[in-house]
Amino acid sequence: MEARRLTSACGLAVCLTLTVWTLVQAHHGGLGIEGDLAEWALNLDQWQEEQTDQGYRIKFLAYPRQPIRASRIRLVFEIQAVATGQYVGGLSAQLHIRAPDGTQRTLPLPETTGVTAYYQTTAVFEQVGEHTFTFRATATGAPFGAAFQRAVSRNVLFGDWPTVVGNLTVFAAFVITWLGLVFAARRRFAPLQQ
Repeated sequence: MEARRLTSACGLAVCLTLTVWTLVQAHHGGLGIEGDLAEWALNLDQWQEEQTDQGYRIKFLAYPRQPIRASRIRLVFEIQAVATGQYVGGLSAQLHIRAPDGTQRTLPLPETTGVTAYYQTTAVFEQVGEHTFTFRATATGAPFGAAFQRAVSRNVLFGDWPTVVGNLTVFAAFVITWLGLVFAARRRFAPLQQ
């Protein structure tokens, strides 16, 4: 009888440990199963997209990955010459942000001191919905740029579809695990019927 209780307690401990581990690993809406852990963590915490225009690769990164209304977000642009692969610094760059209601604002994009071709600014969004971010700069007398779109959501739980699917998956796994634990405990500790 004592061995059965010890086995049940060990099973319960394993279930609780797995549940907590799954919740910790599943933040940001997804489980990291394969690959380099640092690269995986960066992909969860940032959103990135790139385009090419006039021989320049424009990489747009947003930190955090999912912009939330009334929260500060860091917007970063990296510029690289396609032909040479070298990063391009010393540009006079601007960012034009168009909100869902059509209002626009322009922000300067200063180059980060000590990091070549790394232009960044921070912004706070007051509207929920699809925003357009248009990068504009001039190099060797020729203007170039790119436009990116990113949705700003109302809260962190319901942002882009990977976040929603990940949150729902974690919640379903938690419910199934909890119900399994409850039913197993009821069956294990129920009085024996004769």
